[in-house]
Amino acid sequence: MEYTKLNNPPIAVALFQLRYETDNFDFNQFDSRIRKYLPNRHENINVGIDFNKTNFPIGESPVLGKANAKIGSHLYYSKNQKTKIEISSSSFTYICEEQYEGWDNFKSEILKYLKIIEPELSNSKVSRISLRFINKFMFKEFDDPSKYFNILVTSVSDKNFYPLEQYGFRMIMNIPDSDIISIVNHNVENITDGNYIYIFDIDVIDRQNIFYDIQTIESTINNLRDVKDKIFFDTITSETIELCN
Repeated sequence: MEYTKLNNPPIAVALFQLRYETDNFDFNQFDSRIRKYLPNRHENINVGIDFNKTNFPIGESPVLGKANAKIGSHLYYSKNQKTKIEISSSSFTYICEEQYEGWDNFKSEILKYLKIIEPELSNSKVSRISLRFINKFMFKEFDDPSKYFNILVTSVSDKNFYPLEQYGFRMIMNIPDSDIISIVNHNVENITDGNYIYIFDIDVIDRQNIFYDIQTIESTINNLRDVKDKIFFDTITSETIELCN
């Protein structure tokens, strides 16, 4: 279904995540190719410490133990740190905080990196694919939430009320006839007198088990986008659409 195209999308952060199962994952196979696009890299280290049943007396004392440190994931990021991917032996996450340039551009960036790591994951089992869009709105006044959103915990019609300071709720929805769920968070806060920041966070998750295949993953991403768009446009009002154009 086609929805209204927004000239100024309110997307502050767009994320994609893939979770998979693999026995052997060699980060070095794709490192140089990723760094052509995201030149900076940081390693997240997992450390396990075994104190071998050491007793800890009260006060200061020397302690002997055995540490086992290994790289848990690689974080690659752009010079301005607004585009990132994190890759571990069990997940791939793409995070974009740049100005949103539209769905086709966002999806092509995801697929670009998925193709780079494809040789390491060919025929691996994929247990979860998710899209998450964190939308941020700024309102000068927010006396009546129903003016901007169709789904509310409460709505005030009487003008004799106390000013809103903070408000939020969370929903988890099952999408019929699918393995998809969506986690939706609404939060608004009065940051200064008469200025409100509203976060509308939509996380759409497909939990079906598939094998790592680019075409299948792309099809799943498109389905998740359709669910995300329906939730978004069913929730906002025409007044909010006008604010995004």
